[in-house]
Amino acid sequence: MANPSRPSIERRPVPGTKRSFSAVTISVDPPAVAPPSADARAVALLRQARDRGVTTFDVADARFPERAERLIAAAFPAPDPVLEVIVGRSVESLARERLDRGRPTPVEDLGAALRESLEHSSRRLAPALVSVVEWCPETLGGSADPQASASLPPTPSGGEKILWAVRLPPTPFALPGTARSPALFAGELSLLDHEVVPWMALESGKLEARLIARDPFSDGRLDGSRFAAAATLAGPGEGPLDLRRLKSEFDPVLALGFLTKARRRTLAQAALRYVLDFPWVVTAVLPLPAPERFEEILGFAASPPLSEEERTQLGLVK
Repeated sequence: MANPSRPSIERRPVPGTKRSFSAVTISVDPPAVAPPSADARAVALLRQARDRGVTTFDVADARFPERAERLIAAAFPAPDPVLEVIVGRSVESLARERLDRGRPTPVEDLGAALRESLEHSSRRLAPALVSVVEWCPETLGGSADPQASASLPPTPSGGEKILWAVRLPPTPFALPGTARSPALFAGELSLLDHEVVPWMALESGKLEARLIARDPFSDGRLDGSRFAAAATLAGPGEGPLDLRRLKSEFDPVLALGFLTKARRRTLAQAALRYVLDFPWVVTAVLPLPAPERFEEILGFAASPPLSEEERTQLGLVK
């Protein structure tokens, strides 16, 4: 239950459904192995996020999604009717699961393989449910193949409770198999990566499309975590820092300094304001904040909204 003394994170409706996502989704991405104390801290933070109004959690980009699902189950052992969990699937991930279970044969019945895979996730997440399947189209040469994207896999039983989201490639194009309304997509969007904006603006008008916005902090550049890591002294064998590369990453961030010059908001808060100002963004997926930054990140709504002058200036930032 959200604390009434602090603003709760808003919920955003998904068109064509009775469902809603919290404006912020927390990505759960634990390491392969961690001491019990680290898992206990993660569970406590997940519960704290829920207390602030976060109802949507994500394991689609987790390095070890099975562990991530079990952490969510540990954090929320009682049924929660508004809890939404996003999982990720692809033909490649389904084949990898079969291989891990000692069945190295190709995936011939995609529907059966998907149903079996989601059943495993459901058991790990229980009592939480799989709410959204983010389908990543097959990749050829590092970019999504339009023909492979043209059709979604058959919906498994219980599919009326599952929403489908299609993962967009870095440069979106028309996906004929998703030309249905409403449509749900997932893709990167931030102050430094906004190629998806004109495409989503068009699709949102045609298909009532909504976007699960991934990486709003641009790989740690907008919340400072990327540079904090880079500033750490390199260990043995790491080699010298590439100052030219660091400068190329820093310069676009420095160009956004006008968003924080009045010291009324941090750049991380401005980054969330920017992403969530788009009416077709249904949620922004964030890493689980460190304890010392919890209030700053999840309390972003207390920061001032972007002004018209700032919006105008953002149109000039490349």
